[in-house]
Amino acid sequence: MDDIFQKTGIAGVYLINRPVYPDDRGFFHETFRKNELEEIIGEKFDIVQQNHSRSVKNTLRGIHVAPWSKLIYVPRGKVQQVVVDLRKDSPDFGKWISVTLGEENKSALFVPPGCGNAFLVLSEECDYTYLVTDYWAPGKELSVIWNDSDLKIDWQVQDPVLSEKDQQNPTLKDFKNS
Repeated sequence: MDDIFQKTGIAGVYLINRPVYPDDRGFFHETFRKNELEEIIGEKFDIVQQNHSRSVKNTLRGIHVAPWSKLIYVPRGKVQQVVVDLRKDSPDFGKWISVTLGEENKSALFVPPGCGNAFLVLSEECDYTYLVTDYWAPGKELSVIWNDSDLKIDWQVQDPVLSEKDQQNPTLKDFKNS
């Protein structure tokens, strides 16, 4: 399993590269195996909701932090996926990683509770899906501004398309002091 689950620079965040089996008809790809994920993360991954968004090029969604685990997969298109450690008691608080997810590499990403999640669409359009371990409800998710000067995230675009909400997110300092 060590060749499937790769540790990242943030504790508990794993890049998952499962085998792809192409043939003349297309391909077969197993994107998720609960038992293997649970063995790697050391706890249950009980899915209660699956989410799917479609976004156009240069859309940036996030940085959103939630009290649930996520398993992210991009079946169509390509994104710059960023995860920020926003667990206030973590020695890696404020550290971030960036990986490419999409139909070219067919990788998935596991994000534990308390880590901020964001993605930037690099293709003309993308479908972004994720499994979660708790139900979404207003007020459960918190946020940090995408271009926080303390984080210095190296985004692959300077002027992204943002929701009004994501334009108003607090800074990392304000988040930490809340």
